[in-house]
Amino acid sequence: MSRGLLLVLLILLAPSGTPAFAAAEKNPSVPNEPNADLRLDVSGIGLPILRNGQVVNFVFVRARILLNPGLPRPEVDARDPFIREALIRSAYRAPLNAPNDYMAVDPKIFEAVLLREAKAVLGANVARSAHLRDQRPQKIVYAPRKSGSSAPPIQP
Repeated sequence: MSRGLLLVLLILLAPSGTPAFAAAEKNPSVPNEPNADLRLDVSGIGLPILRNGQVVNFVFVRARILLNPGLPRPEVDARDPFIREALIRSAYRAPLNAPNDYMAVDPKIFEAVLLREAKAVLGANVARSAHLRDQRPQKIVYAPRKSGSSAPPIQP
Protein backbone atom coordinates (compact mmCIF):
# COMPACT_ATOMS: atom_id res chain seq x y z
CA MET A 1 0.00 0.00 0.00
CA SER A 2 1.43 3.37 -0.92
CA ARG A 3 1.77 6.26 1.45
CA GLY A 4 -0.58 8.42 -0.59
CA LEU A 5 -3.38 5.83 -0.42
CA LEU A 6 -2.84 5.41 3.33
CA LEU A 7 -3.03 9.18 3.79
CA VAL A 8 -6.27 9.37 1.80
CA LEU A 9 -7.81 6.56 3.93
CA LEU A 10 -6.84 8.33 7.16
CA ILE A 11 -8.37 11.58 5.95
CA LEU A 12 -11.60 9.84 4.95
CA LEU A 13 -11.89 7.94 8.23
CA ALA A 14 -10.97 10.87 10.50
CA PRO A 15 -14.31 12.75 10.29
CA SER A 16 -16.26 9.57 11.04
CA GLY A 17 -14.62 9.31 14.48
CA THR A 18 -15.37 12.90 15.48
CA PRO A 19 -19.10 12.47 16.34
CA ALA A 20 -18.23 9.69 18.80
CA PHE A 21 -15.93 12.06 20.69
CA ALA A 22 -18.53 14.84 20.58
CA ALA A 23 -21.20 12.52 22.00
CA ALA A 24 -18.89 11.53 24.87
CA GLU A 25 -18.29 15.18 25.76
CA LYS A 26 -22.02 15.96 26.02
CA ASN A 27 -22.83 12.94 28.18
CA PRO A 28 -24.83 14.16 31.24
CA SER A 29 -23.17 11.62 33.56
CA VAL A 30 -19.83 13.43 33.34
CA PRO A 31 -19.29 15.17 36.69
CA ASN A 32 -17.99 18.41 35.11
CA GLU A 33 -21.40 19.10 33.60
CA PRO A 34 -23.44 21.57 35.67
CA ASN A 35 -26.56 19.36 35.30
CA ALA A 36 -24.91 16.24 36.73
CA ASP A 37 -25.93 14.91 40.14
CA LEU A 38 -22.90 15.62 42.28
CA ARG A 39 -21.64 14.26 45.54
CA LEU A 40 -18.77 15.38 47.67
CA ASP A 41 -16.93 12.76 49.69
CA VAL A 42 -15.38 14.10 52.85
CA SER A 43 -12.94 11.70 54.46
CA GLY A 44 -10.05 11.65 56.86
CA ILE A 45 -11.33 14.33 59.19
CA GLY A 46 -10.35 13.92 62.82
CA LEU A 47 -13.18 15.32 64.93
CA PRO A 48 -12.66 15.91 68.64
CA ILE A 49 -14.75 14.11 71.23
CA LEU A 50 -15.32 16.43 74.17
CA ARG A 51 -16.10 15.80 77.84
CA ASN A 52 -16.68 18.87 80.00
CA GLY A 53 -14.93 21.03 77.40
CA GLN A 54 -11.82 18.81 77.30
CA VAL A 55 -10.75 16.68 74.34
CA VAL A 56 -10.72 13.02 75.38
CA ASN A 57 -10.58 11.33 71.97
CA PHE A 58 -10.65 11.89 68.23
CA VAL A 59 -12.90 10.11 65.75
CA PHE A 60 -11.94 9.91 62.10
CA VAL A 61 -15.01 10.13 59.88
CA ARG A 62 -15.97 9.59 56.26
CA ALA A 63 -19.08 11.34 55.02
CA ARG A 64 -20.87 12.14 51.78
CA ILE A 65 -22.68 15.32 50.86
CA LEU A 66 -25.23 15.03 48.08
CA LEU A 67 -25.49 18.15 45.96
CA ASN A 68 -28.20 19.55 43.75
CA PRO A 69 -27.29 20.17 40.11
CA GLY A 70 -26.05 23.60 39.21
CA LEU A 71 -22.59 24.09 40.73
CA PRO A 72 -19.70 22.91 38.51
CA ARG A 73 -17.36 20.29 39.94
CA PRO A 74 -14.20 22.44 40.00
CA GLU A 75 -16.02 25.01 42.14
CA VAL A 76 -17.19 22.31 44.56
CA ASP A 77 -13.67 20.90 44.84
CA ALA A 78 -12.28 24.38 45.48
CA ARG A 79 -14.66 24.88 48.43
CA ASP A 80 -14.03 21.45 50.01
CA PRO A 81 -11.32 22.67 52.44
CA PHE A 82 -13.66 25.36 53.75
CA ILE A 83 -16.31 22.75 54.55
CA ARG A 84 -13.73 20.66 56.42
CA GLU A 85 -12.51 23.63 58.44
CA ALA A 86 -16.05 24.74 59.31
CA LEU A 87 -16.93 21.20 60.44
CA ILE A 88 -13.90 20.98 62.72
CA ARG A 89 -14.59 24.42 64.21
CA SER A 90 -18.19 23.39 64.90
CA ALA A 91 -17.00 20.21 66.60
CA TYR A 92 -14.85 22.24 68.99
CA ARG A 93 -17.69 24.66 69.76
CA ALA A 94 -20.31 22.03 70.57
CA PRO A 95 -19.63 18.30 71.03
CA LEU A 96 -20.83 16.02 68.24
CA ASN A 97 -20.81 12.94 70.46
CA ALA A 98 -23.56 11.53 72.65
CA PRO A 99 -23.12 12.48 76.34
CA ASN A 100 -21.64 9.14 77.46
CA ASP A 101 -20.08 7.88 74.21
CA TYR A 102 -16.43 8.84 73.78
CA MET A 103 -15.67 6.62 70.80
CA ALA A 104 -18.19 7.82 68.19
CA VAL A 105 -20.02 10.86 66.94
CA ASP A 106 -23.80 10.92 67.09
CA PRO A 107 -24.93 10.38 63.45
CA LYS A 108 -27.94 12.69 63.65
CA ILE A 109 -26.01 15.55 65.21
CA PHE A 110 -23.08 15.06 62.82
CA GLU A 111 -25.25 14.99 59.69
CA ALA A 112 -27.16 18.10 60.78
CA VAL A 113 -23.95 20.03 61.47
CA LEU A 114 -22.31 18.87 58.23
CA LEU A 115 -25.35 19.86 56.18
CA ARG A 116 -25.53 23.25 57.92
CA GLU A 117 -21.85 23.96 57.24
CA ALA A 118 -22.06 22.72 53.63
CA LYS A 119 -25.02 25.01 52.99
CA ALA A 120 -23.12 27.92 54.51
CA VAL A 121 -20.07 27.32 52.31
CA LEU A 122 -21.64 26.11 49.05
CA GLY A 123 -24.95 27.95 49.14
CA ALA A 124 -28.38 27.19 50.55
CA ASN A 125 -29.73 25.52 47.41
CA VAL A 126 -26.63 23.49 46.55
CA ALA A 127 -26.29 20.99 49.41
CA ARG A 128 -29.17 18.52 49.53
CA SER A 129 -28.27 16.04 52.27
CA ALA A 130 -25.34 14.69 54.29
CA HIS A 131 -24.65 11.11 55.34
CA LEU A 132 -22.15 9.66 57.79
CA ARG A 133 -20.53 6.69 56.07
CA ASP A 134 -17.90 5.47 58.52
CA GLN A 135 -16.21 6.45 61.77
CA ARG A 136 -13.22 5.10 63.64
CA PRO A 137 -12.00 6.22 67.06
CA GLN A 138 -8.35 7.01 67.62
CA LYS A 139 -8.32 5.12 70.92
CA ILE A 140 -10.69 3.24 73.17
CA VAL A 141 -12.13 5.50 75.86
CA TYR A 142 -14.96 4.30 78.05
CA ALA A 143 -17.34 6.54 79.94
CA PRO A 144 -16.34 7.02 83.58
CA ARG A 145 -18.23 5.07 86.19
CA LYS A 146 -20.83 6.80 88.27
CA SER A 147 -19.63 7.52 91.79
CA GLY A 148 -22.45 5.57 93.44
CA SER A 149 -22.00 2.40 91.40
CA SER A 150 -18.40 1.55 92.20
CA ALA A 151 -17.65 -2.07 92.81
CA PRO A 152 -17.06 -3.11 96.42
CA PRO A 153 -13.40 -3.55 97.38
CA ILE A 154 -12.04 -7.05 97.05
CA GLN A 155 -11.56 -8.76 100.43
CA PRO A 156 -8.81 -11.39 100.67
